[in-house]
Parts: sequence; structure tokens; C-alpha cells
Amino acid sequence: MRNYFFGLILSICTIVQAQIQVKGTVKDSNNLPISYCSIGIENSEVGAITDENGQFSIEIPENLTKTHLVFDASGYNLTSKSVHDIQQSSVVILTEKSISLSEVTLKTEKMKEKIIGQKTRPMLTFSKMFDENVPTIEQGNIFEIYPTTKLNAFNFHIIPSSKFEEITLKVNIYSVKNGLPVESILDKNIIYKTSTTGWQKINLTPYKFRFKNVDQIAVTLQLVGYKKLDQEDFVFGVSAKKSLAKDLLFRYQSQGNWEASEGVFIANLDLLYSKDKLTINEEKPVEIDTKTKELISYYQHKENAKKLIYGKNKLGKYIDINDAKIYYEEYGQGEPLIFLHGNNGSIEDFYRQIPFFAKHYRVTVLDTRGQGRSTDLTNTPYTYEEFSNDLLQVIQKLNLKKVNLVGWSDGGNTALIFNTQHPELVNKIITIGAVLNPNGVSEELIENLKSLVNRSSENTNLRLIKLMLNEPKITKLELNKIQNPVLVIAGEKDEVKESHTKEIQQNISKAELLIIPNSTHYVPFEQPKVLNEAILKFLKK
Repeated sequence: MRNYFFGLILSICTIVQAQIQVKGTVKDSNNLPISYCSIGIENSEVGAITDENGQFSIEIPENLTKTHLVFDASGYNLTSKSVHDIQQSSVVILTEKSISLSEVTLKTEKMKEKIIGQKTRPMLTFSKMFDENVPTIEQGNIFEIYPTTKLNAFNFHIIPSSKFEEITLKVNIYSVKNGLPVESILDKNIIYKTSTTGWQKINLTPYKFRFKNVDQIAVTLQLVGYKKLDQEDFVFGVSAKKSLAKDLLFRYQSQGNWEASEGVFIANLDLLYSKDKLTINEEKPVEIDTKTKELISYYQHKENAKKLIYGKNKLGKYIDINDAKIYYEEYGQGEPLIFLHGNNGSIEDFYRQIPFFAKHYRVTVLDTRGQGRSTDLTNTPYTYEEFSNDLLQVIQKLNLKKVNLVGWSDGGNTALIFNTQHPELVNKIITIGAVLNPNGVSEELIENLKSLVNRSSENTNLRLIKLMLNEPKITKLELNKIQNPVLVIAGEKDEVKESHTKEIQQNISKAELLIIPNSTHYVPFEQPKVLNEAILKFLKK
């Protein structure tokens, strides 16, 4: 077997902000550039990767200048050199690696086709995002394979909200030990370019991957190049779903430590196999935790709501309130009853209430500004006082004298504030999962909201998230001023603390409390019969 050598041409720049910047070009013995060679310092986040032309730049903190750089390229043995040695010598020699796994000879036998992994994208997923400024990051998945396996293709799903003209990905494949990648099995780079989102297919047949008596392999992706769309922020992520198995992999650079977390990429391997004695359960039954079940139920209700007319009725109308247009629909006749939806919701969220109450009342349902079909021309932070003022203008333009309000979540907050500001216009109000301030919800929810702000994309409505983090600011003195009847409702397993819900009820003189068993913050979805009848009974008193 021939030996190949890398020639490393380096230029050392001056220390900038306590860092040494090392630039160079990685080449082989034939003076050809080596693309996508990983360079890193063990157990640190310091790393780099050569570009398509073999060029690289790495910044080394001053406190790490006495450590070693490790050079890692597909098909070559790792080579470690001290920073000092590299400064003294411009050449780093790597010897070619012998890859035994790829040299397995399979017996002539009929092999069966199989897809191992996630074949479809489920309704409930999350995104594993890639940072365009850190090409060393690897993210991927562990797959169980058969004792005799031949790889045909790797398929994965890019989130639809990704924004790019083109991306270049490096695919890495590793052997696995104790649930973590151990050693690369590649003898050459696998590079994939795409300009589309959704399902992607990488043909692996040219690489002739054949495995014998190997239980697991790991497949990871690196974002090593990209082209941005004009006037658009770059966004790229791969779809994943929750799982009890710790199959999601991450490491910051090639010499960093691997991290495994619960979940699985929406990805699969298209392969040929000989079953032998091992049975693979590629679709492992997963015990879904309570939170995930709640979210699945929530999205199922959202999908069910879309099938009905509510929120898109041809008879729906707009009310122009200068800096916004508020969309609303009306059903039934009688005493006015207005429904106010929650954060990032819409009229359709009351699809299990509207037909029930339209038999008894003149039901008005509206989309809050900037949500559903309502528009918003402002760019200032949202406040519930602003939503309350919008409601006032809607009531005035509909010539309603006195109304009943049903507010769910954010809508409940708006109803309370409106009640304190315009008591003369209110007959009764019903709040579902309302709060006086952000401290009223669980600490876990607050942390999740903060996390959304920190890793937001252009599809994240930061104004709505920050509204929940900063508002409302309703005082007990303001609640004390409410003299009309109020029904305060929450789910037994609500994100709103039960003590907080009781605090609202205890500070309104004519308030009643209802905690609905076996329900969460999504009571209108989960317990419509109990909720509807309780509200109707309260209104009829």
C-alpha cells in the first residue's frame, strides 16, 4: 500500500486579543490540497476545518499554545503536533490508514432490502440547528444494523424553515462503543451539496460500505460550506424527535468529547442485509412522557380545528383600528359573548366552544393583533394593555353595550385588564389559565421560553415570547376593584401554579374557582364538555 504525505504550509500571525492565529494550507505529497481536514485541540472547543481548497485558519488561545494540534483527515492516521513544533516546522506528515471494516468480503447470497430508522416525519418534532460560523460541529445519530450489512443510502430531513441558497455537508461514519462513536470508518470524504429542504438522499453505493458482525454505526453531519440567500439570515437545521434512547450525538470539534442525548434524528439508512441471528427493531416502541403526550394532543387538536370553518369563515370581517386590522367572526344571537384566544393562537382554538355557545349567545371570536388573520403595523413590544385597547375598539365599533368575556391564557390576562379598565362594559368574565405576572407559571416553562429567545430563528415570534416573559403586571389592588362576577378556571395539571390561580380568585370579591381534573393548560381542547357546561351554568346565574 502506498504512503501519502501531507505538506502543511503555515503562516503565523501576531497575537490578537491573547490569541495566536494560524493560517495555512493542507496538501498531500503530490502538492494537491486536502479538503475538509479536521484540526483540533483535545478536550477543548478550539478547532478548524480546511475548506474546499485545503486552506484553514485557527485561533489558539494563549493559554493553549503549549498544547498539541491534532490533524484528522478521512483515510489517514491521526497526527499530533505541538503548536511550538508546527511553528518550527511547516510540514506535518500523515500516514494512510488501513480501514478493515470497508474491506469485508460478503459471501454470494441473496440479501434483503431494508430501511433502518425514521421513515416519516411525525407531527411533533424539534430542530437540531447548525451554526454557520462553526463548521467543526458534528451532529448525528446511532443506528443498529444487521450482522451482515451493505449501505445503499443515508436519508435525513432538513427543517422546512431553513433558509439558504446552498449548503455543503460532510458526512461522517463511525464505529460505536458504549453508546458513543469511536473511530471513523471512512477512507475518503463524503461531501453532499443541496439547495432544497425536506427529505434528502445521499447515495452511499460508490463507497462500498460492507459490515460483518458490527452491531451499531454512527452517522453524523457537518456544515462545512454554505451560500446565503440575498437579504436573508442563514438558517439550517435537521429534524429530530423525542425518544428515551440516547441516540442524538453532538461534539464541538474533532478532538472534543462526544455528547449523547435523548432523541433521534428524522433519518434512516437504506441498506441490504442478511438477517443471520439478529433481529433489529428499527422502530423501537418508545414510552412517551406526559409532556410529550400533552403536546401531541395539542397539535392533534390544532389539526382537527383546521378542518372546520372557524377562523376562515367567508362571512368573517375586519375592524380597522389604525395600526392594526382585527379579524373577527360572529355566530348565534342573544347576549354578547366574546372569546379571546391564547398566545400565538387564533379563532380556531375555540372550535369546541363556538358551536355550543352559539346556541345561547351572540358569539364573537377574534384574532388578537399579529395573530391568526389579524394584522399589526407596529414593531414595539406587545402589552396586554394594548390588546385590551384593541378589544375596546372592537366592542365600540360593534356597538355592544355590555359583554361577557371568555379569555384563555393570554386572552384571560387581557380580560382581567379590560375588566379593571372598563368595568362599565363588562357583565361577567371567565378566565382559563390566566396569570397576574410571569411568576405565576412553572419555572420549567420560563426556562423553555428563555431558551427559545436565545436560539430563535426568523420564524420565532420573539414579541409574543417576550410578552410572556415580561407581562402581565396585574396587582392585587387592581383585582380588588373588579365588582362583577368572575369565574377563574385552570387545569389540574396546568402550567399555571394552582396557588397563583387561587390568588386571582381570592382577590376578586365575586369570583368563583374551578380546577378541572385530568386536564392541563389546554382545557378547552381536553375537557370541552365539562368546561362548556360550567361556563354556561355560571353565565346563566
